[in-house]
Amino acid sequence: MKTEVKKEAKRILVICLAALLMAANIKTFVRTGGLYPGGATGLTILIQRIGEMFFHVTIPYTVVNLILNAIPVYIGFRYIGKKFTMYSCLMIVLTSVLTDIIPAYAITYDTLLISIFGGLINGFVIGLCLHMNATTGGTDFIAIYLSEKKEIDSWNVVLGIHVVILAVAGVLFGWDKALYSIIFQYTSTQVVHI
Repeated sequence: MKTEVKKEAKRILVICLAALLMAANIKTFVRTGGLYPGGATGLTILIQRIGEMFFHVTIPYTVVNLILNAIPVYIGFRYIGKKFTMYSCLMIVLTSVLTDIIPAYAITYDTLLISIFGGLINGFVIGLCLHMNATTGGTDFIAIYLSEKKEIDSWNVVLGIHVVILAVAGVLFGWDKALYSIIFQYTSTQVVHI
């Protein structure tokens, strides 16, 4: 019983650290580089930038990210597992709130360096969450559901979602940032695979 409490406390602590790292990565590398990571994070940033650029409205990251994660979280609770989904919800909510709270800080303005190091951190955080039996949310829930329950190769579906996000970002804000976002995603994916 005591070891189970320690194990759960460690899991919560690591997920909180992962959320802090993810939020800091978004505020330092992703925003500075004007990148669009895949999944709910990328779509949240895209919606925020559309609001700022075309409607002159600042939309909080938390609001958009929680709305976008509502259906994936439902899929997680219903089909993947309640404990897994609860830890993932902790990650999603904490990352969202911290992203709104942490001040922006530019480490470098070199977009290639931002793409590589931002991708490294992103992949590390995703891997850390998966190791703790959680996820960063969004398309990860969909990918796990399709893989485990429907035995469908989910990465093509996830890739399709990422391509749509990057295509919209490229059309609206310029292809250079969308293409650098591909480097970010590739780096992140390689770290997760390791």
